[in-house]
Amino acid sequence: MAAEGCEAVTTTRVAAESGVAVGTIYRYFHNREALLLAAYDDTVERIGRSCIDHLADMEPMLEPQAAINSLIDCYLAAAESIPAHASLLREMQHLRPVAEDRAKDDGDVATSILMPFLRRYGIGNANLGPGHLLVVYTLMATLVDLYLITEDAETRANIRADLQAYALFAFSRLQKQRPRKTSGALLD
Repeated sequence: MAAEGCEAVTTTRVAAESGVAVGTIYRYFHNREALLLAAYDDTVERIGRSCIDHLADMEPMLEPQAAINSLIDCYLAAAESIPAHASLLREMQHLRPVAEDRAKDDGDVATSILMPFLRRYGIGNANLGPGHLLVVYTLMATLVDLYLITEDAETRANIRADLQAYALFAFSRLQKQRPRKTSGALLD
């Protein structure tokens, strides 16, 4: 995958490389696309675990900007340490709609990374609803994905700078959010 791209990944090739029968692969994956999505989901899970571990080890007295940059640096380094992740990300964007992908992991990311990060560094207030976090998560995830699939070094550097600036802006906005009285969960 990392060396030859997603086009080189076929069930026949996976079977040959892994030493199992093609039928065995189809026991676990409905088709090639399901195999690729599972591989992508696994890389995202590995990146998430790296961020959770990093958050636990981060200096608790960091200023919010330094803390935000440290977490972004960790995420990007973890993603880039998986050679096939960018190829899988590109392929996933063709196979699974972005809204479906975000819905798939926004709850996990919010509860396992964003909320502990916000609490640890005193960013935001205690009354933030899931809607507030969804905006931040969607913004950050979109910019991170764009960074990871961009190949030109200068463009990547610009995207990374924008990612850090937008993250700081988004988190500063969370501190200004006031609880809203609503008649339903729509605005939470």
